[in-house]
Amino acid sequence: MSETIGVGHVDPAAARAVAVAYADTPTTRDPFVAAAYARLVTESDRLFRQLTAPDRPGRVRIAFTTCAAPYADADELIRSVRHDRLLEVASVVTRRDRHHPVMGNDLGGTYDRFRGVHDVLGHARLRLGFDRDGEFAVWRSQERFHSPLARRALATELHGQHSVYWTTGDLAEPKAMLLDPRLLRRSVAASLANSSTTSATSSTTKGTS
Repeated sequence: MSETIGVGHVDPAAARAVAVAYADTPTTRDPFVAAAYARLVTESDRLFRQLTAPDRPGRVRIAFTTCAAPYADADELIRSVRHDRLLEVASVVTRRDRHHPVMGNDLGGTYDRFRGVHDVLGHARLRLGFDRDGEFAVWRSQERFHSPLARRALATELHGQHSVYWTTGDLAEPKAMLLDPRLLRRSVAASLANSSTTSATSSTTKGTS
């Protein structure tokens, strides 16, 4: 359950644009938005069942807890999943300010399960932390497990919410909305450009040292 992936550098301007779009767009009952979230829930639950199946080699036990912070940091979470095959997810059930408008908020509900899948397939599998570049890389990698429709909602949940946090320092209010695909393409392109520039600068420095 390991993968090597390049960690791109988040572009601040692109992140700000995403954060503004997220903050300015309210939750909507638009049928297309509802369909995207329904697909994300369906696909996340399928992944959850695969990861936790008793007969699966290397299965991960995912437990839901009302403890606000079951891990001190990302490294502790990663060690627990990779070595103990256990992930504890801090449920949103007791945190009304973190309740999602369309995903289930009960203990071990659809929102909790989605977050558990994110931690296992993202942070633990890739061994990446909760910093802005780590979260960006996790989002880009996790897209591979979802259909195009589900990816629209996934981008809101991961890149949208994290962009608000990176930009303002505040947790984003959970919403059901879809970001403009042009903003998402800009984020990815800017990250790739930043990564290429960093690599080129590093190579030049090594060559002249």
